[in-house]
Amino acid sequence: MDQVMEDSAEVLAGEENEVKELDAAQEARVKSLMEIGAFYGLSKSRTNPKMKPYILTTKSGVEVIDLEKTMEAIDKSLESLKNKAKSGGSILFVGTTPSAKIAVSRIAEELKMPYVTERWLGGTLTNFKVISQRIAQMKKVKGDKESGNLEKYTKKERAEIMKELERMEKFFHGLFYMERIPAAIVIFDVRNNTLAAHEAEKVGIVSFGTVNTNANPDLVSFSIPINDKAVSVIDYLAEEMGKAIKEGQKEYESSIVKQEENNNKQNG
Repeated sequence: MDQVMEDSAEVLAGEENEVKELDAAQEARVKSLMEIGAFYGLSKSRTNPKMKPYILTTKSGVEVIDLEKTMEAIDKSLESLKNKAKSGGSILFVGTTPSAKIAVSRIAEELKMPYVTERWLGGTLTNFKVISQRIAQMKKVKGDKESGNLEKYTKKERAEIMKELERMEKFFHGLFYMERIPAAIVIFDVRNNTLAAHEAEKVGIVSFGTVNTNANPDLVSFSIPINDKAVSVIDYLAEEMGKAIKEGQKEYESSIVKQEENNNKQNG
């Protein structure tokens, strides 16, 4: 344990030397990323060759992610996400690992965006017609339950309906707001959600994703090299993405109001 502590100290010292050429604001951001452990990669033996450009060094057999490149990737992603929201597009969040589930559901529900926190169901994007039918079915059964319309069924039938509703909610609850194929998808831990990345590419939507040193950054349009195994890192990214998307949503709403005002003037 003492050796690990010493190696971590060396890593931090090395990172501090790297940030000296940055301005004060950038240096503060990189140090914030350091504090939450964003620079920790995985063992060198597990490194994906395509991640080498994002690796600063190796300490005790563990890869160290270059946080300057992480920061650049975050900035590009946030700007693009803001623009997607500014255009009125919906964004699908995916976080099926234990470290991502809570943050993903929280920020997506706050933004009223769709999300997936259970395993990715094949066809969620590539066979959206069927998925949308299942979502509609779930909404109908929930509505019948709340209105008391299920009382017309026998006790056994109601039990079967409720069992099916429970199963649908497990997989489709987060997709309640997905009425059409989203404009973009955000994947926390691309390595564990490659199917989601492949489907996004097939349907032609922009994808954003976190990649640790064992992942393939080419699977998404915007990759963020970072320690996506840490809850603190996922919380940080989700919050930053939420801020950017909210800004875009506000600009979109303002543009709609202005358009309505102009239409009223022309009609008046």
